[in-house]
Amino acid sequence: MKLSFDPSLRRPLVMIAAGVAAALALLPVLGSGFAVTFGFQFLIWIVLALSWSLFSGNTGYASFGHGVFFGIGTYVAAAVFRSTEAPFVVALLAAGLVAGLLALVLGVAVFSSPRFAGDLFGLVTLAMAFIVMTIVSNTSFLDGGTGVFVREHTDGTWIGASTRHLFVVGALLAGLAAITAAVTSVTRWGAALRSIRDDESVAESLGVPTYRYKVVAFAVSGAIAGLAGAPQAVFLGYVEVGAVFALHIPLFVIMMAILGGMSRWWGPVVGAAVVVALREALLGLGSAEVAQIIVGVSLVVVIAVMPHGLSGVAVKVRKPQLAKEEAR
Repeated sequence: MKLSFDPSLRRPLVMIAAGVAAALALLPVLGSGFAVTFGFQFLIWIVLALSWSLFSGNTGYASFGHGVFFGIGTYVAAAVFRSTEAPFVVALLAAGLVAGLLALVLGVAVFSSPRFAGDLFGLVTLAMAFIVMTIVSNTSFLDGGTGVFVREHTDGTWIGASTRHLFVVGALLAGLAAITAAVTSVTRWGAALRSIRDDESVAESLGVPTYRYKVVAFAVSGAIAGLAGAPQAVFLGYVEVGAVFALHIPLFVIMMAILGGMSRWWGPVVGAAVVVALREALLGLGSAEVAQIIVGVSLVVVIAVMPHGLSGVAVKVRKPQLAKEEAR
């Protein structure tokens, strides 16, 4: 099937292109202060939420260690900046490549055994995050326990000159993640991944190469998350294990995907928008802990009342007949 001629892709691709174009067009209006910084972080959350849903949302294998690929991408980019004079695009590609390779190796090892299915897969990915954190902390090339100063290596370069440039990179990466999610939603590859979520044994009996599909999807998901780590390294200026591999990162990503709804490719985008906006508004109360509690309670309510997330509610309002058919 030629994706470029798939009519069902035309509308989502136009929407994505329009969204990226609108974000870039708004950049001069946003200036260079808080609004641009907030916008950049929002775009990075979109990339992470879409990349997580690409694998976990489609296959039903919940990964609790997705932040490790983001963290690896951040550290690889930092290592490139510190050790070479290579341009940002090299650091970006290296971050995505290494994160994707890590996901590929982990997927080949874990998916080779049916024992690591369901909840046990989530625990393995979580354990992997702690293992990688320990390795990075004890590897002098990456961190060595002292952290890595990035800002001094990016000053004077295009990517380090302004947060506005980071915003541009974030918008392009969000567009890439959205295109990948949209293409997956309408192709046979995506249908095969969703058949794994519905019933993996039945999918295998019908000839779906579930092992290969899971490995590839996991690697692509990890690579996209790794790409997001490169601009994040520049944004932070100083990279340390505690901040980059923080447990709240994968938890927030999962929250965004579930809140927005994983049955539609654009659901995680909606979830990211709501969570980021709600968290930012609640931080005005002066307590990050209270903000996280309220956001968590909101997620529980959404799961109980809206099992298909906010995107499901939107479709139910606009297309009630379609929503009834999906509920059957």
